[in-house]
Amino acid sequence: MRAIAAAVPIIGLGGCTASNSGTQANSEAAPATAPATPREVHFTARDFAFEGPDSIPSGMTTIVLHNGGPNLHHLLLIRLDEGKTVDDLKAASRRMKPTDMPPAWAVPAGGVNPPMPGSDTRATFMVEPGNYAVICEVDIPDHVAHAMKGMIKALTVTASSTASAEAPASDMTINLVNFGFAPSAKFTAGHHVIKVVNNGTQPHELELIQLAPGKTMDDLAKWGQTYAGTLPGTSLAGVAPMTPGQVEYVPFDLTAGNYAMLCFVTDPTNHKPHMAEGMALPFTIE
Repeated sequence: MRAIAAAVPIIGLGGCTASNSGTQANSEAAPATAPATPREVHFTARDFAFEGPDSIPSGMTTIVLHNGGPNLHHLLLIRLDEGKTVDDLKAASRRMKPTDMPPAWAVPAGGVNPPMPGSDTRATFMVEPGNYAVICEVDIPDHVAHAMKGMIKALTVTASSTASAEAPASDMTINLVNFGFAPSAKFTAGHHVIKVVNNGTQPHELELIQLAPGKTMDDLAKWGQTYAGTLPGTSLAGVAPMTPGQVEYVPFDLTAGNYAMLCFVTDPTNHKPHMAEGMALPFTIE
């Protein structure tokens, strides 16, 4: 599975009023009260298209992705530099060779990694104003990125006129580094909200797979070479590639079993997937 990711700001507006007696009121109104929880934005991924809004406000946002197709799909936001469009990104993608990196004007901007077909997943992060492409770079089952099959949609993020919600409370942090995962605590069974921070110098992602009974990391690696048969486990999703410094919050419900945490992002210096450079963390929950 292939992927790429970034995030941040928001603004508020004020006003002024006068009393009925003609006395001048405070010239600056109090800032709008921030919502208690981040705004939810829902998308559905199908083979091979996205359904969802064309425009959303900026701020702390929870992206909810429903996988309505038979294949795995993720949702990655690509922020386009001013003057660039989704059509420009499509044209650039058609010219790219498999080893080429995305153009510099197409910046990964966060998202959610694949839930299993029929399932939902979510991730929360700051989204700044701008023009974006919503894409799926998963390449199952034929090693052709789904964006090349039509899974690319334009999205406009407008400057919000209200204060942003606070980030969700988290009970664990996972730092992404060159090249590895650094969890702040031991993984345990139960519900967790994990703060994921890219402390590396390249984009990184977090894909979490619970291995099927009797399956190993080697089985997963072999399957990834051919996609023959079924995934030897269950995709619990995670965060799509994030640029350095970006933060996302993702919920996981963990049960006893064997897991693999992976990063599929390609290293621009040697064109190797980060998992081949050490970003593959197996762990077990008793």
